[in-house]
Amino acid sequence: MFEGSKLAKKYKFKKCECPSGKMTRFVEPCLLFFLSQKPSYGYELMDQLNQFGFQKAKPDPAMVYRMLRSLEKEECVISKWDTKGTGPAKRNYELTSKGFSLLHAWAEGIAMRKQVLEKFLKQYKQCFKNNKKTSFSSKLGNGGGRWR
Repeated sequence: MFEGSKLAKKYKFKKCECPSGKMTRFVEPCLLFFLSQKPSYGYELMDQLNQFGFQKAKPDPAMVYRMLRSLEKEECVISKWDTKGTGPAKRNYELTSKGFSLLHAWAEGIAMRKQVLEKFLKQYKQCFKNNKKTSFSSKLGNGGGRWR
């Protein structure tokens, strides 16, 4: 996610090995949220993901469809073929009551993670606010770090 980004250029690293770099873990709750608003089909959902902020880490369409099929297998969504109109048939997905429950569970989990992340950022800002040029390795007392 960070490779080639403004952050990568600013901090002069080629690759970030930190696990937060993969936004694909956030695709499932986004799909559930979009389907909670209205039934939709795959390409429309991918467009919504793009508009939601996945431009750089654009999810692979095959991964999105696998996730939708998995959610359907778990009875969180149902799908129906729409053969009306011109063009090829589209599979429309709709959220079930189990899907709404999963969405609410995701939201609670995200809220808890957000609190932890906010605490981290607050402490990080306090630690580095007066000395922005101090490197991670010198502050941590090791010679390496995870940045390459």
